[in-house]
Amino acid sequence: MVFIGHQTFKMNSSGGIRLNLTASLAGGAFLCLALSSCAGGSPQAAPTVTHTVTQTATTTVTAMATVTATATVAAEPVAPAAVAAPAPAVAATAIIPGNVAGMNAEALDDDLSALGFKKVIYNSDTGKTVLLLSNWTITGIDNAGVEQSTDKAVVVHVTK
Repeated sequence: MVFIGHQTFKMNSSGGIRLNLTASLAGGAFLCLALSSCAGGSPQAAPTVTHTVTQTATTTVTAMATVTATATVAAEPVAPAAVAAPAPAVAATAIIPGNVAGMNAEALDDDLSALGFKKVIYNSDTGKTVLLLSNWTITGIDNAGVEQSTDKAVVVHVTK
């Protein structure tokens, strides 16, 4: 025999289960009678449930501001009357000297500087690097006798 809650189960000889519901039915009937007698036959209102929630919010604000403004005004000097800007200089030109073959490279360099040429390139006929001008002799000059801007390079050919 197995007892589960208010119900009793019995095994019979053929292996089946027989349920004893007599006790369960009797207990259920008793419960219904007990509840109905409490009601007294008149319907009662459900009790009123009141929930009171109190919430307190406290906010403290402290603001402190200090503003200091200092203004310094300085008198600006009065500019003198505008002076007319000089006109842009026109590029200077000079005539590249001709008939310089056989001259010393250092002497030609002095002459070209006196004419205002700022860049002179010395090109060795043998491919060597020209370092000391006094050791080189002029074999030719490009654009001999032509007027050229003094800002452009003058190419002089030299040999040792």
